[in-house]
Amino acid sequence: MSIHVCENIKYKLLSLDELIINLDRLSRFKLPYDSYYKVFCSILLKCLIYPKYSKNELEKLSLTQISDYTALIWNMSVKELFPDSKVNEESGKILKLLSEIPFYTNDNNTQILINTKLIISPILEKIEKNTAPQNLNMLIAANNEFNKSNKVTKEKLITFSNKNNLKYPIQKLIIVEGITEEILLPVFADKLNHNFNKEGIYVLGAGGKTKSPSLYLKLKNNLKIPVVILFDNDAKEVSNLLEKNLLKKDKIVIINKGEFEDILSLNLIKRTLNNEYDTIEPILIKDLHLFDRMCLNIENYYRTRNLGEFKKAKLSKLIAKNIKYKTDVSDDINDIINIIIGKI
Repeated sequence: MSIHVCENIKYKLLSLDELIINLDRLSRFKLPYDSYYKVFCSILLKCLIYPKYSKNELEKLSLTQISDYTALIWNMSVKELFPDSKVNEESGKILKLLSEIPFYTNDNNTQILINTKLIISPILEKIEKNTAPQNLNMLIAANNEFNKSNKVTKEKLITFSNKNNLKYPIQKLIIVEGITEEILLPVFADKLNHNFNKEGIYVLGAGGKTKSPSLYLKLKNNLKIPVVILFDNDAKEVSNLLEKNLLKKDKIVIINKGEFEDILSLNLIKRTLNNEYDTIEPILIKDLHLFDRMCLNIENYYRTRNLGEFKKAKLSKLIAKNIKYKTDVSDDINDIINIIIGKI
């Protein structure tokens, strides 16, 4: 990319790939201040030639200056890449609403960052929809829908997203301990005719029962939307402590029978393993009763058949492909989904 000089500022321009990556990061479900500040600083560290700032020096700059520098570099990059493109100003409002609908953004610092006027519509027109993450696909669709003659509002954006199963903006957060729930809950919900994308439900893995409370406490005072926190049975002590800090709009759900794998349908697990490893000695239902915990039974299956290490993420993806019938949804999972949806 060429080097530009403007009003005693010297900077490199961003490539299209860099603009797409940064737009993706800005539109994910994250605390808006953290997301915008991190993206803006990374752009300035990479692109500003003069004045040149270290990371520590950037921290001493005002947010207004960081916003202004970023807007200059971003928008000049877009204009050089797409000199003849028309700018859809509604797309910038859509990006802002992705933060404003789920999060409280009234504090001055967040407002400075999310009000930065970035040209994004020409970028969206160049993104491959089939390979883009859901947040960018939502922006692409909304950019095509809202324009000068069809102004975007919070209500219109939510209605449009729900109608087209776009997931974003997020309208409910589910915090889970691990990857199994993160992968499987939306698939099970679909079998019960509840589309998490249509209803704007986001399942977020915390990475363990000890991390779920800290994640919730970090987010709770910044979130307008309801939160459901799902714990395994061995997290009762942690969940009891968290309950004292729970907001009225939020809920805690505990899997009384153990962990998520313990409430999966036995026939579903059996079908999944036998379909995937069809040349290996098949697993029987009785093999899933050898130990108290389902993960121990599955580990035993992998070990006795020399299949290598049992990885929850891999197995969850296999199970997701094998969920075919309503009966694959156990009663316990059915109850959890009804709580998430608000039926219980």
